Amino acid sequence: MNASRISSTLLLIFFLIPASIFASAQRFVRAPIYSAGAESGSVAVGDFNGDGNSDLAFLSSESQTAVNIRLGTGDGTFSKGQQITLGHAGASIITGDWNNDGVLDLAAAEYECVAILLGNGDGTFLLQGNYNPDADPGHLATGDLNGDGIADIVTTDFLPYQNIRVLLGLGGGQFSDPMRVNTEFYSAIYGVAVADFNGDGKLDIAAVGDDNYDGVSQLIILQGNGDGTFRRPHLYETTLYADGNPIVGDFNQDGIPDLAVDAFEVSIYIGRGNGTFRRQVTYPGTPDERGAFLVAGDFNNDGIADLASSSFASNYLAVLYGNGDGTFKASSLFGTGPCPYSAVAADFNKDGNLDLAVPDDCDTNFVELVGDGKGNFLTRRSFPLGIYSEAGAVAAGYLDSDKHLDLIVADSGSPVLSILVGDKNGGFRVTNTYLSNGVPAWVATADLNDDGSTDVVVAEGRDDTVGVVLGNGDGTLQNEVTYPTGNNPVFAAAVDVNGDGEPDLLTANAMGNSISVLLASGSGYLPHKDYSVIRPLRLAFADFNRDGKVDVATANSIGPSQIFLGNGDGTFATGVKLTINDAPAAVGTGDLDHDGNPDVVLLSAKTGLIYTFLGNGDGTFGAGITSPAPVKPTQMILADFD
Repeated sequence: MNASRISSTLLLIFFLIPASIFASAQRFVRAPIYSAGAESGSVAVGDFNGDGNSDLAFLSSESQTAVNIRLGTGDGTFSKGQQITLGHAGASIITGDWNNDGVLDLAAAEYECVAILLGNGDGTFLLQGNYNPDADPGHLATGDLNGDGIADIVTTDFLPYQNIRVLLGLGGGQFSDPMRVNTEFYSAIYGVAVADFNGDGKLDIAAVGDDNYDGVSQLIILQGNGDGTFRRPHLYETTLYADGNPIVGDFNQDGIPDLAVDAFEVSIYIGRGNGTFRRQVTYPGTPDERGAFLVAGDFNNDGIADLASSSFASNYLAVLYGNGDGTFKASSLFGTGPCPYSAVAADFNKDGNLDLAVPDDCDTNFVELVGDGKGNFLTRRSFPLGIYSEAGAVAAGYLDSDKHLDLIVADSGSPVLSILVGDKNGGFRVTNTYLSNGVPAWVATADLNDDGSTDVVVAEGRDDTVGVVLGNGDGTLQNEVTYPTGNNPVFAAAVDVNGDGEPDLLTANAMGNSISVLLASGSGYLPHKDYSVIRPLRLAFADFNRDGKVDVATANSIGPSQIFLGNGDGTFATGVKLTINDAPAAVGTGDLDHDGNPDVVLLSAKTGLIYTFLGNGDGTFGAGITSPAPVKPTQMILADFD
């Protein structure tokens, strides 16, 4: 199969079950249930934190839209990750790399807008902005529609139904105003997919529509011109009441994209390679119910694409096994939760076999079905998520007087700080939890008031504040006091940058394109002064020009690392830039070549390369020296481990 011909993901899901299935023996398998954080209608899969494991992003279908992240552990289980609140009820969610930094991002269709969430590479996301497509968006798809190397987004209208709209990517996570695509339909356009159906190297659109709201659906093919515009549509009869995404796959293994459409029946369209399709062949869907979603994958490891289908009103899904010629065998049934609305396929436990994750639209759970590689899905025992189900940043310090290091753990999904007191064996136990004023994006420790006790600094990205939590010296903390910063602080540190002996606060403000400096006043902190830098994620500190004053190095999700040279009074001058082939995810400093000059190390989450810039001692640096990392890491610590 020519993979370049198919841009739409193969891991979409059909949920339907043929009536003929019941002529053969059916098996229902109980599945483990995990919390999805809210009533979930749509799900996307990808490696969001660069650890090689498949993660999940669920879009809630409640009145308040939230994206809930579940991070795969590699053994088929999941831990809770970030929860991002958007606005109104959501319809669908997809993954893509909107800013070309090699890190997966998300796009979510919600009321009157498409929300763009840029990935940080550590499993968390930042809301970049909302784009109004002049309607309520429904289903989403992505591909490079105009051949500029930047991912674009296609959306259908949920209200009014009749349109398809294209948002062309401009780079940096930005998109153009929506362009309407003429489908020559007066009624409903539902699902959408993107692929090169005619082999001309230009992406085309497949959509499902209902011209008169009478349940008589049609498959719509719009051939792309390669500039983001499309020719007049070709229409094909399809199954009744089809209202989900068409699924792209090579079902007869000829290297040409085919299509599957789901409702009461599954319709298969075999592509001819010129943008046209053979007449549909139908397979019975879920008994007595209309299918809600389809996903394609090789579930029995025979090298042939299979389909999984579910019905929203049932509590099972059906798997149709491909024969390799575009036809399918009768399906087997597998139990899910009560309202399986969508699904994704991935190898969650890294055993080489595809598994399924199925969100439940009726409650806050999702079900994982573990594939055995023979076309069956086996049960798994559920596991407790525990108190650290949404553990995010962590910092160490001596919070009590026993001289054993303790930990402060920030919950990335709620405003909670947990204290774990260390023991002499290197173990920890939870002693207290504290509510912070906002959801913590980062925590750091320092003695802020010179009383000998460790205090805590909290970056609260959603609230544009940095929090100060003073320690009592006995393992407990006082109430938090917050100070305004630039927009969306995702990192915070306490460093004395004006030489008065009091730690000052510095934050990296990702969405604000700045770093904020808050000078200690003796009784609190002065209003922040900001310095411009594009999308900073992390900061590191050293005296790069050997003048006895603290300087700053940044790691930015877009563009080169920026050096700021301290003036010694808490202000900074802009220094040199350190450029690598892609955006750094982390930054560290140290004297790596033992010449007495601080050096800078940048870490690329995209390529897994470490870039070392040796300092000259005057605020400038030599050319970057690259070293491979064994994996694609997202954070870095410099220390003498041997």
